[in-house]
Amino acid sequence: MQVLVIGGSRFIGLAIVQRLLQDGHRVTLLNRGRSPDPFGARVSRVVGDRSDPQVLQRALGRREFDVAIDVIAFREEDTRAAVEKLTGRIGHFIHISTASVYLIRDRVFGPFREEDFSGRLAPRTESTGSSWTYAYHKRRCELVLARAWEGDRFPFTTLRLPMVVGPHDYTERAQTYLERLADHGPLILPDGGLNSWGFLAVADVAETIAANLMNANAFGRAYNLAQREIVSVQQFVSSAAAAMGRRPTLASVPSEWLNRVNLGIAFSPYSHDHDIVLDIAAAQRDLLFEPTPFLTWCEQLVADFRASWDGTPSRLYATRPLELRLVQELAQLRIPGVGPAEATADG
Repeated sequence: MQVLVIGGSRFIGLAIVQRLLQDGHRVTLLNRGRSPDPFGARVSRVVGDRSDPQVLQRALGRREFDVAIDVIAFREEDTRAAVEKLTGRIGHFIHISTASVYLIRDRVFGPFREEDFSGRLAPRTESTGSSWTYAYHKRRCELVLARAWEGDRFPFTTLRLPMVVGPHDYTERAQTYLERLADHGPLILPDGGLNSWGFLAVADVAETIAANLMNANAFGRAYNLAQREIVSVQQFVSSAAAAMGRRPTLASVPSEWLNRVNLGIAFSPYSHDHDIVLDIAAAQRDLLFEPTPFLTWCEQLVADFRASWDGTPSRLYATRPLELRLVQELAQLRIPGVGPAEATADG
């Protein structure tokens, strides 16, 4: 098939393109060209900002694509322009969305189902500002697609993803935990690391897309993708430590304390004030979705880290000295339920 990938040079997009090429599809990338990709002459490229209508027009030329995959739409204007240019010229449009669309719903609790998207939104607050805005705009992208389906039967499918893990993750979220385990020092878990995730292996995103190109049964619908297991941050860290052969000291510290000492919780990017758990029954039924088990991808993640990490610290490692000093001070205070404790292999 002829496939247009909007994005395609980093992490999720990179994995998608690799899988499409493996299946023999002809791929055209549309992105700004700021991130190098490893595909060489195996793909066609259109370099430009997708927000410029002329760039998308140049990518299309006189060709008709079978499928377009939008990895990087963040505002409704992005999606509206894609719909306008691609209507009548593609057989399937796949939009990559996020589980965050549920987090700004008012009075909705996990596991989140696809139908939980609709309804009143929770108000934006100072503490939720950036995450609320991100989720709001991703929701607006989805609404553009829903209207295009209702009005013109624009053949879209939306995939809502939680925290995605795997190689080539430019966000360095997993790395920030693994490099702390590698330095043998204690590791702070905000609020004990008890918030839970349904993580998702990046290879599962690529596999699901490759297996469902032109799947008419999925047109006009959104699907949750996630692993089956519900895993806390503490379980993730403990399992990663076991895969590395480590028995780390894990320090449970209330996030309120971390904010008061101006450390915050950004150094622990998997910490969150919600449990982000998705119901994946619809994807299993309609897309034949089969997620990689948690322990499998966790061991693969550690193996990739060991093979590829050159010792360069992530951006979030900059607070490490303050973390270690705080753990030392808490150990001296001996407050019950707060401070260091040795992790067990099962978390």
